[in-house]
Amino acid sequence: MKKYLTLLLALATVLALTACGGGTSGSTPSGGSSSAGSSDDSSTSNGNTSETALTAEDLGTIWVGIDGSYPPFCYLNDNNEVDGFEVAVMKEISARTGLDIQCQICAWSGMFGQLDSGRIDTVGESITITPEKEEDYIFSKSYITDSNRFMVRAGEESSIASFEDLEGKRIGVASGQTAYNQLVAIQEEYGVNFEIVPYETSTNANDVALGRLDASYMNPIAGMTASNTGDLNLAVADCPAYAADLCAYPFVKDSERAQLICQIFSETLTEMEADGTLSELCVEWLGTDVSHVE
Repeated sequence: MKKYLTLLLALATVLALTACGGGTSGSTPSGGSSSAGSSDDSSTSNGNTSETALTAEDLGTIWVGIDGSYPPFCYLNDNNEVDGFEVAVMKEISARTGLDIQCQICAWSGMFGQLDSGRIDTVGESITITPEKEEDYIFSKSYITDSNRFMVRAGEESSIASFEDLEGKRIGVASGQTAYNQLVAIQEEYGVNFEIVPYETSTNANDVALGRLDASYMNPIAGMTASNTGDLNLAVADCPAYAADLCAYPFVKDSERAQLICQIFSETLTEMEADGTLSELCVEWLGTDVSHVE
């Protein structure tokens, strides 16, 4: 009996030591274990707490896509550097927030593919807010208005005085933009039959000057800049604007990073409008104040 009791006592001691050893091997040193465990628990129950929430300091470089061929909004200057109104706005946001914002040259045809894949954070190309785009992206507050017009050869302004005058004409437009969709809408709404000639960029104004197109449908500020720079001798047709759109910066949905950048951009644009900076940048780069934050 004595030997039996001794054996039971020894077995109990071994089991106790084994249990303690198992608990020790599963833990981590103090300072790593509590924060990691706390973060995991809170992420499971909350998904986003003060311990795990992204901050501006975590963002790193913010990449803004531009195609570099849309003066005066964005283009390559004589030093082969990105320049223009959009770049100036980004520099101002960077200066006010301390964020590292870089403009990345991207082909327009693949711009939103770059955005969707996370290679860029947003697009600085006077992107208009539409219900279709809002299905796929969130937008910052607007910063300018955009009203596309028909660019024709100087002296032919009355050749397109109304949308009905588009009948039978060849109209150039940058593909994939709101301008293209507006031309389609004009065809349907006014029942006019004209050819829409898509281009990868807004440089189709050159073909208007050469007589290959009857008109180019684009932002008149960009159109007149292209005309003056390239001596194209273009003018804005008499036809009124089809619509006045708000332009804002698009961001992918369901991304904490994108939501934070969008919020920072919106707050900063509001400040820039309030103190007159946004208006000043418009006049400096675009020649007119089209600023509008909403």
